[in-house]
Amino acid sequence: MAASIRRSVVAFALCGGLVGGCASGDTGATEVWDPIETPNRFIFSINRAVDIIALRPLAVMYRDLVPERAQTSVRNALDNLGEPVTAINEVFQGDPSRAATTVARFLVNSTIGLAGLFDVASSFGLERTKEDAGKTIGMWAGVEPENGGFYLVLPVVGPSNARDGTGMMMDYLVDPFRILTFNLAGNNWDAWQAARYGANVVDYRSRTIFALDDLERNSLDYYAALRSAYTQNRADAIRQKREKTDTKSELERRENLSLVK
Repeated sequence: MAASIRRSVVAFALCGGLVGGCASGDTGATEVWDPIETPNRFIFSINRAVDIIALRPLAVMYRDLVPERAQTSVRNALDNLGEPVTAINEVFQGDPSRAATTVARFLVNSTIGLAGLFDVASSFGLERTKEDAGKTIGMWAGVEPENGGFYLVLPVVGPSNARDGTGMMMDYLVDPFRILTFNLAGNNWDAWQAARYGANVVDYRSRTIFALDDLERNSLDYYAALRSAYTQNRADAIRQKREKTDTKSELERRENLSLVK
């Protein structure tokens, strides 16, 4: 396991260098940079076909047939598996206290909450957060949050960009559960990962049915509309992180000055 962790840390550093290079070619925040639009649209069309044929019908069945409480428990369990990665990113975002809260959430929900099926931690005042490496990179990058490098459509995953795609790879490599199952599950490792990923995809798709249907119905170019919506949503999330950090730093500065006086 130690060897896997070392490989993950090295890959984390390499990915950071990669996204830095990608961002250097950005053209500005006024429009989404999409230099590989033709292959992106090709992958987008394949993703839509898969969604229409299989994913959306499956998500509708899940939404309509699975009891709401069971859906909540599934979401809680999936979120709980992602808590360690969130905590790692909160450390890199310069917020160790928030990371400690996330770790406490994970410990409480993994035990009292029965492997995360129940969000007991929230009732204790431990609020849930969701952070990822793409947001971490964007928080410290010296460009506008809209500038995530070239736009990228990933197979099955969907909208992304150089920054967030690299961040996704970084999160994958440092994910303790991926490392644990890789070392313990043996030949069944792929099955565990596929089950977790599949559950996340179906659950997420079931919660975005109306929003995506509305976006497609009201747009002349669904690809361009989704590209714009994704870029703006991610930019808003990163901007909020930056503003929160700046506010926190300013409050700490003022507190230090008052102590000196």
